Amino acid sequence: MHVDMPIVELYKYEGKSPLPVDFDQYWDRALQELKQQSLDYQLVESDFKSQVADCYHLYFTGVGGAKVHAKYVRPKENLSTGQGVVMFHGYYGDSGDWLDKIAYAAEGITVMALDCRGQAG
Repeated sequence: MHVDMPIVELYKYEGKSPLPVDFDQYWDRALQELKQQSLDYQLVESDFKSQVADCYHLYFTGVGGAKVHAKYVRPKENLSTGQGVVMFHGYYGDSGDWLDKIAYAAEGITVMALDCRGQAG
């Protein structure tokens, strides 16, 4: 077994980039800004139709006034379990196709797939 440093030192190791001095202040400011944020959302029915789910485009105003989009897939009422999944895509650009969310809805799980800001528009 290969270990970079003795186990006693690993318990104290804080990484190469220690916590910024203003870490708590930053998050205090950010959370205050979030509390002031209006939900200001719009739910628009999608053209994509399914026998197991209702599909919507969800638009809302994010922090700093940014317009944010997500795909919202809700199981038909008789299937819903009350469970949910929030998806964040990687660098490939957007929340993907509706179809890959339908499998969750078929199991009674609600899905919100967010289009991350700054990724492919």
